[in-house]
Amino acid sequence: MEDALLEDIRTGKLHLPHVATDFSGVEGLEKPVGTITCFEAPHRIFDAILRDSVDETGKHFPLTALGESVVKANAKDASAIFGVSPASLLFGSWDSTGVSGGLGEKYTRCVVSELVAINSEKSEREGFRIDPLNTAKAASPKKILESMSDEMWKKLKDSGKKIDDPSGIVHGNIPWTGKDKKSGEMHGGITCDYIQQSTTISFPALRRLHFGSPDRSTAAQTVLAAIALHAAALNVEKGWHLRSRCDLIVDDGTSVEWETLGGSGAIRELHSAETTRALLEEAITQAKAAGLPWNDQPIRLKPSEALKKLVVASQQAHRNSSPE
Repeated sequence: MEDALLEDIRTGKLHLPHVATDFSGVEGLEKPVGTITCFEAPHRIFDAILRDSVDETGKHFPLTALGESVVKANAKDASAIFGVSPASLLFGSWDSTGVSGGLGEKYTRCVVSELVAINSEKSEREGFRIDPLNTAKAASPKKILESMSDEMWKKLKDSGKKIDDPSGIVHGNIPWTGKDKKSGEMHGGITCDYIQQSTTISFPALRRLHFGSPDRSTAAQTVLAAIALHAAALNVEKGWHLRSRCDLIVDDGTSVEWETLGGSGAIRELHSAETTRALLEEAITQAKAAGLPWNDQPIRLKPSEALKKLVVASQQAHRNSSPE
């Protein structure tokens, strides 16, 4: 859903607040990284990539006035995050990568998109939570910090973070073996007869987020619901490419529908992406009128000098470890 929204933004059809770190111009890279946004970063607005990025003055994002307002926000007033990355509220996020660690605010996801396999059989394979930077374990933040100063990494070290390898400061891939704790069997993949896809928007979860006043809260919650509707519609139009040789295709004669659960039970056919985009734009207009913050243009950052060095060292480590 986030990929679909980002594609809509990059084509100029949609404007949603987000933060983007541009790695172009980093010297020593063997493979271009491009731009990484909070739609792609695993921890969204609180991801280590954005944490270790700086503004035009060289200040780390969490230490800027805007970044501090994001870190200090909570469910009682999430206005600051709404104006910077509403998707981080909708899809869920947790400020676990900064100096506050486990005390960082947690925002539960308000929308879930699921694929349910019917008559499935397990297969043995592993998986990863992918780091967009593909940071190598051999690239040591500790060694980098010994050779240069970095305000954010020093704060992390002083707060008790172990920075011997990238995982200590939440960089790098996380392997998922898919191993069942009881049987020890691997179950990283399956084969099945067919798949059912469903998307659920939780209005009770949205109502737990507040934005300064009842009117502002209603307007912001409406925008978040509209983003979810639009992402779902984009998914249907875009289609689902699950992995190599595995696409999810809607059966002939099947229509995509929304059903109200726990209420009237009314069933309505899913609107086209053109219609949901118009609904979202109207909701955004109403939110702005209610006084909610909204950045139509992305907040653009650059990687800090330490992050640049980490990425370059990581790519060199991957190169040196590859077979001849």
